[in-house]
Amino acid sequence: MKARFPFPSAAVLFALLALAAAPAHPADLDLVEEREVYVALDKLNAMGLLPGFLANTRPYDMQAVRAAAGDVQWAGMAVPESVADLGRWVAWRSSHANMVRGQLSAGYSREPRVEENSGATRTPDGYSIRGTALGRSEPYPWLSFGGKATAWTGEEDGARMAGYSAQAGHKYASLQAGKITTWYGPGRRGSLIFTNNAEPYPGVRLHNPVPIPITGFFSFLGHFQYDLFVARMDKDRPVPETMLSGMRLALRPNRYLEIGASRAMHFGGEGYDDGFSAWWDAFKGKEEGDLENTRNQLGGFDVQLTLPFKTFPVQLYFEAAGEDQSRGEGIEFLPMPEKWAYLGGVFFPALFGTPRLDFRAEYADNRVHHEGDIWYTHPYSPHEYKGRILGHPMGTDARDLMLQGRWFLLPSTYLEFTMNFTDRYHPGPSTEKTTGFRTAFVGWLTPSVRAGAGVLLERVKNPGGAAVGTRDEFAYYIDLSWQISGGNVPASSKERP
Repeated sequence: MKARFPFPSAAVLFALLALAAAPAHPADLDLVEEREVYVALDKLNAMGLLPGFLANTRPYDMQAVRAAAGDVQWAGMAVPESVADLGRWVAWRSSHANMVRGQLSAGYSREPRVEENSGATRTPDGYSIRGTALGRSEPYPWLSFGGKATAWTGEEDGARMAGYSAQAGHKYASLQAGKITTWYGPGRRGSLIFTNNAEPYPGVRLHNPVPIPITGFFSFLGHFQYDLFVARMDKDRPVPETMLSGMRLALRPNRYLEIGASRAMHFGGEGYDDGFSAWWDAFKGKEEGDLENTRNQLGGFDVQLTLPFKTFPVQLYFEAAGEDQSRGEGIEFLPMPEKWAYLGGVFFPALFGTPRLDFRAEYADNRVHHEGDIWYTHPYSPHEYKGRILGHPMGTDARDLMLQGRWFLLPSTYLEFTMNFTDRYHPGPSTEKTTGFRTAFVGWLTPSVRAGAGVLLERVKNPGGAAVGTRDEFAYYIDLSWQISGGNVPASSKERP
């Protein structure tokens, strides 16, 4: 048996690269509890107001948020006052060095459920109460901390740390360590390779919090962003404690275009080498067809096109990704994925000419030539963590359509309506068809008090692929949060990209 370490030696290289740089790096914006800021940034970006912002590598770093949304007028476009207010609200919401939030939620669910794209938040059946604590601190320009904990009670009780990390480094090279999560790609219902559908996993991450402006001969490429991490998977899997490495490169040449390439690699595990040489072999795709190794690969690319028409702006996006590696001439050094899946969407940030209304339609399909459960599955290294898929929540061998609209009452307050139609062909023999409707309210009643509420109605035909009729699900919740923010943001955290 080969020696194993908590993390591969590649992590040491990441740390040295990050800590060798000069300072400035604040914490990440929470994907779940601060969702309204992500929604606002999506709207500003789709209107062409954030030309140096890389929108599809998430979670966003607070420094990049401050830089991009400090004043939407800097993009050189006249905008409606409601849009300018939205930009000012985002800048104000991200303007403090320290933040602590406590949240209390009460709700009901007809069935126990694990919420999609929520870091694997679990809701018991029946009536329940949940408490969440979220905090973030930037004591120095080069150092920050963040974390979230949650506990619930009802038909079942539980508690867990829902994510925590420490980050240090420079705005162009920073190291994060702790329980981390990533979301690669433009999909908002879910991207193909990485989302926050599973709970955060223990790992280290090297990235540039602020997009890097490219100068000189290649200045036409605009801004550049990279993201690279390694993480340890859980024990309860075919090969315990395999390693996961994710990487993404993205470019924003101008306000109209963003392109990216993403990859995920599973390798190592109990009884296997998981050091740097194993990572390098996985990167090259060496012996990918050998059924005796633990490696699993996913890779793909995405494109987002923004057309900021004055009266009816529109944003189009497309993602394609493949499972495994095709075999062929010259493939070994530059592995090419096969068994492709696709995702596409359109977003109207100012429906009918008013920025107070927006609408998104998004479709995803990972059914590969009717061959069954290809995506996210592997005999040794399934693309999941603690039983939850790391990619799109529709699962394997599935098709999904989302329709979503929002009505902004204030920059910080909106109503959201979402419909999902999901067909799952695995495990069969019948197709499981899910139709879901969600409505949600998010609003800041005061600068410190946030309220939320939501209702879910869902009908599942042929649950589990068995032709046994239908199952209806119903859930609702209300929550109230109190936030304390303060402290001066380090000067080096205010720079624009």
